[in-house]
Amino acid sequence: MSRSIEHEGARSVTTFRSTPATSPMFELAEGVLFDEAAELVRWVDIWKGDVLAGRLTGDRIEIINSINLGQTAGAVALASDGGLLLAAARGLATVSPTGEISFGPDLLGERRDVRFNDGTVDPQGRFVVGTLALGEETGTEVLLRVSADGTVETLRNGIRLSNGVAFAPDGGTIYHVDTLANTVAAHAYSDGAFDEAEPWEILLHDLPHHPDGLTVSADGTLWIAQWGGGCVRRHAPTGELLDIVTVDAVQVSCPGFVGPDLDVLAITTAQEGLGTWSDQSGALFLADVGAVGLPPHAWVGDTTTPSWHPQKAASA
Repeated sequence: MSRSIEHEGARSVTTFRSTPATSPMFELAEGVLFDEAAELVRWVDIWKGDVLAGRLTGDRIEIINSINLGQTAGAVALASDGGLLLAAARGLATVSPTGEISFGPDLLGERRDVRFNDGTVDPQGRFVVGTLALGEETGTEVLLRVSADGTVETLRNGIRLSNGVAFAPDGGTIYHVDTLANTVAAHAYSDGAFDEAEPWEILLHDLPHHPDGLTVSADGTLWIAQWGGGCVRRHAPTGELLDIVTVDAVQVSCPGFVGPDLDVLAITTAQEGLGTWSDQSGALFLADVGAVGLPPHAWVGDTTTPSWHPQKAASA
């Protein structure tokens, strides 16, 4: 892992170079995060439906566990009871601390050509997740917020392809990627009702390549994967480009800080959309970028008896 500095006018843009941490084996790796309690890196391979865990060992990630959902796995999140929350194809799923998988109800209504994509837990312990079309783009994708009791709210609609979601360190701003619109937008956020009347503010547009997953570091800057661009870009909340992390893979899908001190940037990549390739597409990468991440928020729901569990329904 190395870096160089380039000057653009009065600004200096640092270029960091990542290195492969796994073999190039994933069709569409996404959603990388660090589970401090388990000391594991977690991510998904979306189309294969795999939820993976690996041990960070030096400059490598050693895969130690994989759970297959039998359907797409759009995102993985931590739960406060030690289990996992997952964005399954059309609803949520949980994995209890003992490994039991439970699937929630269909949350996507009458549309059949759609699935859940990227998602994350908000500072209040609710899951925020968006959709993408499985066929032709419709421009009708949504960003939903699902509470532990099963309540579903719509935070944004009219999306072309919902992707990365992240929050400012103080929890007062939500950031959201619309990949096909080539935008990163921001909106005020709190533990109260979401103000649907307030328009989303476009923070970034017309990036060199399609934005995909993103994360926010402890200093409030945004790290945005460039699908088709072989890099992660770091931007200030005002939009200014600060750093670039190069990746030896064209389809870069998601960055996330890992390690006990959250000071290593892990980057997922994909083989999706490539006929042939000569790089490390489909590997996970690591980079030392001189920044520290934020601990992932945990879902406050019960992964053993979630809101849809028959035991919960019987006691309601």
